[in-house]
Amino acid sequence: MKTSRLSWILLSLCAACGGSPGSGTPDAGSTVGPAGGTVTSRDGRATLVVPAGALATAVPLTLTTTGVIPLDPHEVAGTAYLVSPPETTFATPATLRLRYNAANGPSGVDEAELRVAALNAFVWEPIAQGTIDVASRDASAPVGGGGTFAVVWPGPRSDCADPEDHRFDFWLGQWTFTVGSNTGGTNDITAEGRGCLIEEHFHDATGAPGRSTSLFSRLDGQWHQTYIDQRGTRLVLIGTWDGTRMVLYQTPTSRFLWQQTSPTVVRYWQETTGDNGATWSVPFDSNYVRP
Repeated sequence: MKTSRLSWILLSLCAACGGSPGSGTPDAGSTVGPAGGTVTSRDGRATLVVPAGALATAVPLTLTTTGVIPLDPHEVAGTAYLVSPPETTFATPATLRLRYNAANGPSGVDEAELRVAALNAFVWEPIAQGTIDVASRDASAPVGGGGTFAVVWPGPRSDCADPEDHRFDFWLGQWTFTVGSNTGGTNDITAEGRGCLIEEHFHDATGAPGRSTSLFSRLDGQWHQTYIDQRGTRLVLIGTWDGTRMVLYQTPTSRFLWQQTSPTVVRYWQETTGDNGATWSVPFDSNYVRP
């Protein structure tokens, strides 16, 4: 039977997995007119402050949690909100404030670099004038109207000159994912974010997508990978290059490894230990193969 990368990981890890996010929940709204006003989501984690004069007439505005968003590991999960009606425009920008949990964003990044982003053509576009309050875990930005917004990490601010930034470059390329004699899908691995990021674009045998971003973090001098998929799976791996292999840990007793075994093959496997690392077993083994 053909099995995807994700399915094999789930079988070996028993990772938590949920259904696809819903299109929204019935959050609270307010009718706001020329005098301005404030709209707060039902969960209290999103607030829209509309200044006086921003609207010429009264408009029933709502803040609604939404899952109609791209699969993107740069987004802080749980921060996507729809300002409705989406066609609303403000003569003077309103201020949107989103509360976030940094642990739900990409691992290994500087929290101070998070920003509110607007969804445009199904791509997150960070709002340059946005600010972040790390102490209160609030991100805010001026918005010119309705639409979908979330907290995202825009990516590294500078080029990556450290050789360590390129330890994972052997994984770059277009691959067929195989487990034994079975083809489990395809994977397109690209260098993005000024070459600082290794971005994974995985599709299993049914076409279901998964995404990850991998980076060498300046915060702790380790490699971090954040993987998500449309089923709600989230996997965070942290580790180092050991001289011949990329070794990233999910827990002290479970790790994933990548090793280039030929110009056209990268081996990818899982190891687990029950004796504090004295010995390791291999419950999952696969290869990325390209022509």
